[in-house]
Amino acid sequence: MNYIITPISFILIIISLSLLSCTKDKGPIEPDVNVTTVSFINDIQPIFNADCIACHNTANNQFYGYLDLSEGNSYNDLISVVSNGYAPEKRVVINDSDASVLWQKVNNSLLYGSNMPLGGSLSNTDIEKIRVWIDEGAQNN
Repeated sequence: MNYIITPISFILIIISLSLLSCTKDKGPIEPDVNVTTVSFINDIQPIFNADCIACHNTANNQFYGYLDLSEGNSYNDLISVVSNGYAPEKRVVINDSDASVLWQKVNNSLLYGSNMPLGGSLSNTDIEKIRVWIDEGAQNN
């Protein structure tokens, strides 16, 4: 039996082989950090100390949303507290980073105005630590 390959058949074979050879090399994009357990005192407060309390402190409280992120005040100013500028939304909703204004502000979603910190951003590791801390129950540990 003789098979005759016409130019159109040849082109269709090449296209079919090309399509069959297209495969996805990698799975879903993984975050560039893997944070599994986060301590408020050891991981989250140091982020606030380095990047947030220049504005969000006791002295500037009235100018920056009545949010004081200094040590000894930050936890109570965050957990289940209605956000001053985005009521009735809460600053931190325990176990739900997506519903937390804090997470949305540091994650550059622009859902609640400007990204924080103003004029910059946190490292991916620090952003992930905040997300994990909230989703793990936002404990004061």
